[in-house]
Amino acid sequence: MKPEHVYFLVMYDITHPKTLQKINTMLKQWGLERVNYSVWLGWANPLKQAELKEKLKTMLKAPETKGSLFYVLPVGKREMLKMRNINGRKPKELGYWLGDQKTLFF
Repeated sequence: MKPEHVYFLVMYDITHPKTLQKINTMLKQWGLERVNYSVWLGWANPLKQAELKEKLKTMLKAPETKGSLFYVLPVGKREMLKMRNINGRKPKELGYWLGDQKTLFF
């Protein structure tokens, strides 16, 4: 039996606007896709990427980021395919987020 691919949801609440912008830029550079304002999806665990993890830890230790939150949640593809919006529909971007669709049209 083939093991299920795991995706990583990154969720945060960053209290300092400049740090928030830096984290957004870093996550994009590391190949994560924005799902929502403070939610990203990646194919590799950002906490296993030593350079990224150290940069995040350093930024979130700064006094101006007091009260900030940063979480990584591993999620299987089977669970991701169950994602629905409030109207019960799959997000139109879901195939793109999961790598099943190569392009996204708006």
